[in-house]
Amino acid sequence: MTWPLLLIVWLCWGLSYPFMAWTLEAVDLITARLLANAGAGTLLLLLCLHTPGRRILPHREEWRGVLALSLLIMVIFPFALIAGVMLVGPGQAAILNYTMPLWASLLAVPVLGERLDRPTLLALGLGLVAVLLVLAGTTGTEGPNSLGVGLGLIAGTTFGAGTVLSKKLCFRSPVLLITAWQLLLGTPPAFAVWLVLHGQTYLHPDAGRGLFGLFYMIVFANALAYAAWFPVVGRLKASVASLSLLVVPCIGVASSAVLVQRAIGPFDVAALACVLGAIALVVRRTAAPPALKTHQQAD
Repeated sequence: MTWPLLLIVWLCWGLSYPFMAWTLEAVDLITARLLANAGAGTLLLLLCLHTPGRRILPHREEWRGVLALSLLIMVIFPFALIAGVMLVGPGQAAILNYTMPLWASLLAVPVLGERLDRPTLLALGLGLVAVLLVLAGTTGTEGPNSLGVGLGLIAGTTFGAGTVLSKKLCFRSPVLLITAWQLLLGTPPAFAVWLVLHGQTYLHPDAGRGLFGLFYMIVFANALAYAAWFPVVGRLKASVASLSLLVVPCIGVASSAVLVQRAIGPFDVAALACVLGAIALVVRRTAAPPALKTHQQAD
């Protein structure tokens, strides 16, 4: 099931690049994040009612881990990314986020005891070169905004840390339920940010294409993608799982060229070649036997 789940993650998050551009025609980034957390979390919780056991609350000892993951992945990560987008634009901020394999790989060594073998290190190097190439292709004449770059790197770091932590934690509850509560626990902080920045938010209910983009962000980019992502983390090494996400910006660049007429430049082509090389190295690692201890088992 690993490859079908990865394909879902790649497509859902890759296509979110152009669909986010559509979403901004209807709502701002902050409102979109609030609605995505609340909507996707509620949708997954409703699905839990139709699964065996029909449990809708994690076990008591699991709440601390769920809260920690929610803070990293559903609060700090998206809002650092949003702030980065506002300062340096969606291209640079999103690509800086994909330094996550570096942080996940480094953290996995002391936290999970993973070893970085030669193919993984080479794939990691190719991935970082790809990030730098796309970043070079999106940097303006005045150079990147240092604060925006810093926030983009924070987004990548927190997602990488969340990947490692989700691999470390053991949950008895189904992964769908754990994912639902991560999203729901991220909703109150998102609402607090929305209240503070309410004057900068907007809603255009007549923007049909924008509302479709918002629907996509809630159902596919959050509910479906996260429901597929966490089982992948449980099956693969943290470094390999995070490296697999390097496909996402490539799909994002290609789909943006079609849906929002974003030009594909030579830096994008070179980055794609690096990513394909990194993924070719990672493919051989996904066949490794699973660990004896299973983390975040899928329902």
